Amino acid sequence: MKIALVFESLGIGGIERTGVDYAHIFQELGHEVELYNLTPNANEMEPRFPDQCRIYHKYLPEVLLPDRYFNGVKRWWWGKYVYPLLYLITSALLYLFRLTMGRRPHYDLAIAFSGHFRDLTFVSRSFIKSKKKLAWLHGGSLMDNMVASSAYGDIYRKLKNICTLTSYGDATVLLRNIALRGLSIHKIYNPIHLEPDETDDDFIAELKNTYGDFLLMVGRFDPDKDQKTVIYAYQKLVTEHRLQNRLLFVGGGSTLEECRALVHSLGLDEQITFFGTRQDVANFYSAATLAIHSSPAEGLGLVLIEAMKYRLPVVATDSPPGVREVLGHDEYGLICQVGNPADLAQKILRMLNDPALYQHYQEQGQKRLQDFSYEQIRAQMAEILLQLK
Repeated sequence: MKIALVFESLGIGGIERTGVDYAHIFQELGHEVELYNLTPNANEMEPRFPDQCRIYHKYLPEVLLPDRYFNGVKRWWWGKYVYPLLYLITSALLYLFRLTMGRRPHYDLAIAFSGHFRDLTFVSRSFIKSKKKLAWLHGGSLMDNMVASSAYGDIYRKLKNICTLTSYGDATVLLRNIALRGLSIHKIYNPIHLEPDETDDDFIAELKNTYGDFLLMVGRFDPDKDQKTVIYAYQKLVTEHRLQNRLLFVGGGSTLEECRALVHSLGLDEQITFFGTRQDVANFYSAATLAIHSSPAEGLGLVLIEAMKYRLPVVATDSPPGVREVLGHDEYGLICQVGNPADLAQKILRMLNDPALYQHYQEQGQKRLQDFSYEQIRAQMAEILLQLK
């Protein structure tokens, strides 16, 4: 089978790292894989894909995506009058733009892997020809995407096949959307290599010597990750419980400087350190004492699974639907309320002060990892490919 993996971009991120794994899985299953990067200047992850994967750069302007304008119907009273006109105009322009790309190659399967409007449009509007089409929902459940924009439903109906990280809310969506009941929906987790990644022992030792038994949060700085709740929780731990453990953040993004300023205003510059975007997160997991995660919503929470791989217990906010999908009901880690620094602080303190509980979650994390193993996900993917419409 010849498969096209289409990405909105191939910069550094969780979706892109997962894409690398699936490119390997498809090749190991005997398929030929080619990649499409629709934001060519975001290409940091391209070298990580298998050498056999040919990569095409095809820029698709966001302004030409008809479905992205649908939310204007909800936002403005006049949106319902303007949207049909915008849809027709952009659809016509999109068709003309497609003609400028020349000959369209043929594939047995085209996958909109990022699951955003750009790659979904590229696949659903047949910028490349394919016998079967598939959308990957990394942002969470089918329900989450439909709440974000009803326009996703029209695209999924054209593609016929979707892969989700959780079945949370599927029944409700299909009950209320008759047109989507013909979808072929497949739940599959992101794969994890159970063996630890390559690490730098000297740097790990340096982290431990410098920061001691530190707490760690890995993730991009963005409003939907809510590092501020972690910062306020840490402030409570320091001021009310005299916590000595340092806090390290790994990641970059739009709210990084805002969070730096907050830390400075709280007088925590000596206790909290920002490392920015790093390629060597394995070193930080290996050196840390506890992994923390805080966000209002989460697709699957790959960072939770990565932390388990390094025997790190996890404290995370109850971010629907992904955190409970990974941690269960406190079965594999401690869960606290979203946006509640006091609850987060209490759960962190409980984990740090109870050695038996700490060890319990170390062991439970190792058990949970088996459900995300590379080998198991590869076997599931082989079955899904046989079931696509």
